[in-house]
Amino acid sequence: MKINNKDKNIVLIGFMGSGKTSVGKRLSLVLKREFIDTDDFIEKREGMTINEIFKEKGEEEFRKIERELYKRFSTPKKKIIATGGGVIKNSANIANLKKGGVIVYLKSSPEKIAQNLKFDNTRPILQVDDKEAKIRELLAQREPFYNKYAEITIDVSNYDIDHTVDKIIELAKV
Repeated sequence: MKINNKDKNIVLIGFMGSGKTSVGKRLSLVLKREFIDTDDFIEKREGMTINEIFKEKGEEEFRKIERELYKRFSTPKKKIIATGGGVIKNSANIANLKKGGVIVYLKSSPEKIAQNLKFDNTRPILQVDDKEAKIRELLAQREPFYNKYAEITIDVSNYDIDHTVDKIIELAKV
């Protein structure tokens, strides 16, 4: 049985600060679908922030929790899912998400990401003096994977949220 995109989840991937949560919330309102931010979901389940999980349990434990969550999204349920920036670190995560969804990469420039995260001190991986340099380094490592796994890529560097939402609806045919 072929699954229509209208039944699939819309899965937003991209670097932290690329707008996955903002776009996902707006998209859920427009399409009248449930929105799930996986980082928020994990924080509620674990009773601590992502930063605290990294500090107290380590990145490996966080990625394990994340993998368990992504398995739950392997069936199409018409949800809008904003993933953590590191979702692409494990191909099984993407495989599970692709089973039930359309993968949309929100691509953004390092400058725009740095601007979006300028006052954000909650990102454990960016607890460094030169955030923009760290963003460039991580983006260089991750971008090939975002490109590999994405079914749709939208460069959001110069788009506002409404334009991005319109492009997703148009390109994902939902």
